[in-house]
Amino acid sequence: MSEDLIATATIDNESITELAPAAPRRVSDLKPRMAFDGRVRRVTLGGAFVDVGIGTDGFLHVSQIVSGDGRPVTRVADALKENDAVKVYVLSVHPKGDRFTLTMRPPAAYDWDNLQVGMKLTNVKVVSQEQFGVFVDFDGPKHGLIPINLMSRGKRPAVGEAIEQVWVVEVDAEKRRIGLTMIQPPDLPWSRIRKGERYQGKVVRTERSVAYVDIGAEREAIVRASAMNMTFVDLRGVISRDEEVTIRVTRVDPGRKVLEAVLENINPQDYVLSAGPDE
Repeated sequence: MSEDLIATATIDNESITELAPAAPRRVSDLKPRMAFDGRVRRVTLGGAFVDVGIGTDGFLHVSQIVSGDGRPVTRVADALKENDAVKVYVLSVHPKGDRFTLTMRPPAAYDWDNLQVGMKLTNVKVVSQEQFGVFVDFDGPKHGLIPINLMSRGKRPAVGEAIEQVWVVEVDAEKRRIGLTMIQPPDLPWSRIRKGERYQGKVVRTERSVAYVDIGAEREAIVRASAMNMTFVDLRGVISRDEEVTIRVTRVDPGRKVLEAVLENINPQDYVLSAGPDE
């Protein structure tokens, strides 16, 4: 029987029942990592056939059987017998042949389809050390690499050491490559910054004709008075440090690490110097 269940929520003292996704009914409905409480139908020399409630039994190879004491299983009959209840997970699916394989080993916490650039991983363990970096185990589809240039300054983790937190910088399933960093990346990467887009930020420094605004990117946005037709205006009288402002990006150049913007909700005419006869 599948683990898909009916969930019940309570809102304003009224019970509302929500149906979980429909339980698989055929092999083509199965996906790798799905969990089932199955029952052994038949034991063979190479493994066991397990009923998971879809009308077609899945095959559990001897190499995917886990014994109660954690030791490797060499004889299926030593670990399983007909009618045994067993917790299994879908390992692979072959709809055309109406076949699927199972495993008793819980799937890794992360797979290629749920790893994303920018994701934070915690308590990873260093498993090997190379000249170019270290490989760490984070319970994923393979070990991730932390290059030397993406390690905390002056710190090279040793084998067996646990690293409290790292961030994903590359996921390439085709090349089977996972890149990590120990340096916390900016909240707003270059790839998400668009010319013409508006962002909220905080003023970190002001000068007479230039202001710098932090919007969570790798570099602060540069706001120039000249870009807003306020050449003769002292920006220190317009905005101040730690002030929350809205900016509109006018230039973004990831290669040169340049980010320029103008202030929104500012009318330059309100700050134009008087052109009277005294001047």
